[in-house]
Amino acid sequence: MQTFKIALTIVVALLLQMLLSDYVGFFQYIDLPLLVTVYFGLQRAPVLGMVTGMLAGLGGDAIAGGIVGVGGFSKTLIGYLVGTASVRLSLENPLARLAVVAVASAANTVLFVGLYQMLEQALPHMSTWAEFGATIGWKVLGDSVTSIALFVVLDRVFSEQATARRMAIRKRFYE
Repeated sequence: MQTFKIALTIVVALLLQMLLSDYVGFFQYIDLPLLVTVYFGLQRAPVLGMVTGMLAGLGGDAIAGGIVGVGGFSKTLIGYLVGTASVRLSLENPLARLAVVAVASAANTVLFVGLYQMLEQALPHMSTWAEFGATIGWKVLGDSVTSIALFVVLDRVFSEQATARRMAIRKRFYE
């Protein structure tokens, strides 16, 4: 049942990303599959974060077009790094989670653009360093604000995971 809920969450995030990007202008700066990847990476399970990132990234690549695998690689790496950090550090505090989202969003954008540049592919909306910096800033802002509401919803959907995560953190850091 848990695996089904995770898969359904990824599919819903991909569908919302596809639909809302066409109709809501600012939504181009929000990456729901990345936020889902970060959420599951924060569950103190690097493999879960990595697999979620791979599925969300490859799904996003298939839906958005472009080079298949670039988004998959960047989100897989982000999911693994967030998962590893959540095992070593206490990231249960909402401000810590917000900081993780901001760093993950910036890192994902840098990885994505870097991989496109390495493969000598042009990105039409980022031709100068100023546009690149502005894109990173808007993506960090959009992802951070969206993650506040999304994480509350996901904490309610996956309440048993949130409780287990809090118990594990309490046991490791406070006992």
